[in-house]
Amino acid sequence: MSSKQSKCAAIAVCLTASSIICMFSVSVAVAQTQPRVAVVDFTGDERGEVTALVRMLVQSFNVIDADQTRAAVRGASYDGNLNFSREEARALGMSIGCDFYILGTTHIVRRIVSAEKFSHDGLSGLFIVETRSGRLVKFSFEQVQAATETEARAKLAALLKQDWAGCAAAITEARSKSLAEAEITPRASDEVIEIFDAEKTPPGMTPPVFSQRLKPDYTAEAELMGVTATVEIAAVFGADGRVGEVEVVRWAGFGLDEVAVATVKQLRFKPAERVGKAVTIRALVRYNFHR
Repeated sequence: MSSKQSKCAAIAVCLTASSIICMFSVSVAVAQTQPRVAVVDFTGDERGEVTALVRMLVQSFNVIDADQTRAAVRGASYDGNLNFSREEARALGMSIGCDFYILGTTHIVRRIVSAEKFSHDGLSGLFIVETRSGRLVKFSFEQVQAATETEARAKLAALLKQDWAGCAAAITEARSKSLAEAEITPRASDEVIEIFDAEKTPPGMTPPVFSQRLKPDYTAEAELMGVTATVEIAAVFGADGRVGEVEVVRWAGFGLDEVAVATVKQLRFKPAERVGKAVTIRALVRYNFHR
């Protein structure tokens, strides 16, 4: 091989190696891209202190500008609701243009201890929502008590800072799960008949007959915040008389989703039938919570 040919071959090898390194670097960069996270102004946070604190804490991610977030939220006609269906949650996240967003509510409540003495309760509920799925990936509730309003606000801020590591981990974990799910090809499963509307029950179908009526508890967190909400569960009721997969499709936080899921899993029933044969169905179970 001539000197010129050897030099060309060496250059070609170097270019190929460089291309591989470049492609590898791009792949790593894509895999490690931080999720875009938005912080929506908390309800009840007239001073903006809690919202500002959460926006500071979330700086380890790719944070969407506060003014941009506010403009998107106004454009979506968001009214401060904290009880979303997954479709509604996806729609708001897409309006903002984020992978995750954080909603919340906060209150300082003055309570009478005696004729001349008061205490102050600091209450805060934080919701982390994934746009792609509309899931509530984490709910965090904080409660503090102090002699003064200023002290209550300081204690509440300290707790939010303390618990942020768990919130950040929830975002990272949900992001990894979302990327993994995107690469999975759905597999065919046994036939499950969906009945989300009683008026659209297939001909010849008899719905399940439940042997008891169970009511989920109203949680202490919901009681403190005076929450009125609806939780909807999409549940599989098997031909074998067992409850199968259970999925929250309208979430509320404050522990209400968990008690609703636990209640659905305890349901006992005679399976649905179609033309006299037991069948598996997927149906919606709705629980309304109020004080």
